[in-house]
Amino acid sequence: MNDKSSLMIAFILVIAAFARSASANNIAVTNVVLRPVDASSVYVQADVRWDNSWRLSWIETGVTPNLKISNWDAAWIFVKYRVNGGNWNHASLSTRRKDHVVPSGAAVSVGLSKKNGVNFGSGVFLHRKVNGSGSWTNTVRLCWNFTQDGVASTANVDVSVFAIEMVYVPQGSFYVGDGTKCGGTLCSNMAATVPFLISSEAAITLGGGGDGSLGNQNAGGDVRDDFNNTMSKTLPAEFPKGFNSFYCMKYDVTQGQWVDFFNMLTDSQKTSRDITDKSGKGADSDINRNTVSWTSGDATCTTPDRGCNFLNWADGIAYADWAGLRPMTELEFEKACRGPLHPVTGEYAWGSTVAERTKAITNDGTRCEMALNGNSNWYDRGGYGGPLRAGIYATASSTRQSSGATYWGILDMSGNLLKRTVSIGSENNRKFIPELGDGSIGSDGNANAQFWPVAAGSRGGHFFDWCDRMPVSWRDFANYQVSQRWATAGFRAVRQAPEGE
Repeated sequence: MNDKSSLMIAFILVIAAFARSASANNIAVTNVVLRPVDASSVYVQADVRWDNSWRLSWIETGVTPNLKISNWDAAWIFVKYRVNGGNWNHASLSTRRKDHVVPSGAAVSVGLSKKNGVNFGSGVFLHRKVNGSGSWTNTVRLCWNFTQDGVASTANVDVSVFAIEMVYVPQGSFYVGDGTKCGGTLCSNMAATVPFLISSEAAITLGGGGDGSLGNQNAGGDVRDDFNNTMSKTLPAEFPKGFNSFYCMKYDVTQGQWVDFFNMLTDSQKTSRDITDKSGKGADSDINRNTVSWTSGDATCTTPDRGCNFLNWADGIAYADWAGLRPMTELEFEKACRGPLHPVTGEYAWGSTVAERTKAITNDGTRCEMALNGNSNWYDRGGYGGPLRAGIYATASSTRQSSGATYWGILDMSGNLLKRTVSIGSENNRKFIPELGDGSIGSDGNANAQFWPVAAGSRGGHFFDWCDRMPVSWRDFANYQVSQRWATAGFRAVRQAPEGE
């Protein structure tokens, strides 16, 4: 997927473009060139295309009051560069929306991060400006302030452009818990079968039995929360509860995305993030449907569109930091699945309790991998021994249930791979502040965000789970904090929406 060209402007340019990101909808970045702006900036121009793009508006009935909702998918686009064949760095894009050029019918918003205490554009969200759906192509021009990154006008520069499909989750109230009495389900502390309404980002009292506090199911399973009906804790206002708007990755990190990330690292960083060593899959062959291979130089994989398993928490947050994103909290996970609707007891991410197993697949390992029984929306327990293609159940005509989509159109949230999330059930996790990745990681290969926890739990079930562990509210492992690279675990990142969205 490399697109190379050269262009003489203020300095010599050799351009390489990469975009594998979740090819379930065939997102691609092509035709990358640089266009002059002024003595300190250039446009990074590229064509960005993906299938099944949408922007929709509707009135949601059955909630009080009836809600007018707008929802869309987007491409999170960011740029990496290197000078004279050195290490790759994250490009500082202009912080002003008007400096980036997109066609009519498209909208762009700038995602800000901080580098040395100063805001910079770590990427942009590209999405539809008006309602519509289907395949979508846009030529975008992103303004890169190269002098802000210390790049001389005479430098020989390689540029790489990445795109990740994401989905917008708008601001608003939502429920956690679905009224069940198992799996550590969240609830009103006054009644275990009553879901809890999150209506702001204000601090929340956890446990203690008081009116208005957020409780859990205290007994059984692997629930390791440090609060219960008699033990009270506080979830600080800074902890992201999901009320505010945010973008969520449409799919888990794919094997192709992981390889693209890994190949941007230094040799020492690669050693830390090597999922093929004995701490992970322990081989360069196909293990649990993971085909990532690395011994030296660049990693490879033959199934870039499958979800990437064998990712531990450190792997996932390193990827999030490098991409200018951040980890997802377990409360954001429930909103990303359920939306503003009142919970259905035992519901999966697609809003019902109906789960049909995938009995067989065709075009195994390709971007055209499909389930042969067209109404299936669940990864057959043990049937394949690993993840399937990201977004395998979604087509241009599929329903929410048959595609396995959440209320907002996010895919694979029940099953396929565990989603690592920041738990509300431990003191260290509750200190989480939604600092955004700055595009760089430490020389040791670890995320360097200051306020991210060093361990977290998981939600959402996986390819080897029974269906009773896939409901949205099931959280036995929400505070089960481990460092192992499980064959069943992947990662999915989020980012709070830019102001004005």
